[in-house]
Amino acid sequence: MTSKSTKRNTRVKLKDVAAASGVHYSTVSRVMRPGSSGRISEAVAQRVREVARELGYRSNVVAASLRTNSTLTIGLIVHDMSDPVYPPILSGIESILSPAGYSVLVANTGYNIDAELDIVDRMASHLVDGIFLATTRTEDPIVARCQDMSIPLISVLRQTESGQTSAVVNDCFGGMQKLVQNVIASGYRDIAVILAPQNISTARERWDAIQTTLQVAGIPLPDHRITFVDEMTTEEGERAASLLLAKTPQPPELIICVNDLVAVGAIRFCQAAGLRIPADISISGYNDIPLVDMIDPPLTTVRMRLGEIGKEAGTLMLAHLDQSDSPAQIIRVPSDLIVRGSLRDMKN
Repeated sequence: MTSKSTKRNTRVKLKDVAAASGVHYSTVSRVMRPGSSGRISEAVAQRVREVARELGYRSNVVAASLRTNSTLTIGLIVHDMSDPVYPPILSGIESILSPAGYSVLVANTGYNIDAELDIVDRMASHLVDGIFLATTRTEDPIVARCQDMSIPLISVLRQTESGQTSAVVNDCFGGMQKLVQNVIASGYRDIAVILAPQNISTARERWDAIQTTLQVAGIPLPDHRITFVDEMTTEEGERAASLLLAKTPQPPELIICVNDLVAVGAIRFCQAAGLRIPADISISGYNDIPLVDMIDPPLTTVRMRLGEIGKEAGTLMLAHLDQSDSPAQIIRVPSDLIVRGSLRDMKN
């Protein structure tokens, strides 16, 4: 009977793969190291990989990290991975980083902003090669902490306050502008908005777009048609909609919501209050998260190209890893207006 310790001692090594495939140890080493097999013919590389697979070879990440000072691991910090915004971004990031040999380590803050610095420190202790920050925090402490530890940092979805950090963001101003221009063209004049805290760059850009576009069209937006959520959640959307409708006896023609979750909450409250959507009141969102096309009525929204944002972030991270002193870049990914049943044409 073979003991467990004996099994551990029979772990397949690079020299075993080299002997079985009939090539030099250094050739196998280059083939099995991502991005290092450029001068090796594809036929040889393929044979080495097949032999490694047949023998059950597994690379020793710890040993490799000691040799190369790299763990081939990138951290991704999010509020909550169950938020439907994040999975497409992660898929986009992995589609770029995985072929380059990198893995992604995801950490949830649970909407606890104070936990983010602790997570950065823990990721640094795991020797991550870079960090994606995809939360609402845009203050400089995280930027400074990563700079002190020489860890490349890329902000995803939001820009940092200093502007010293590369960021891949949705063109929130352009996306919201498309929506507001569309509702104006459809005949809406009595418009209300549910906004998010203005220390969040995306919320600020969407609000700027609403104000600017309405002003250009000469459409007023009185204070009683404006309210804020503390967090961009369905529950907060319900609360904000109740506040809006309590301010005046006549509901607005349209409520523009800062995101889809808030819009779903607003729809839920309005329907519970006996209002028909869109016959009595129209509602729009932003993001086009999964299933908003299946609610009743389907939600009019602005679709963020989340997968594309992830791919751009992954590509930018590889560029920073290749050249650590590369300047900060801000990449804005456009979005698409999606008109559905929650919005009616006021002219018809």
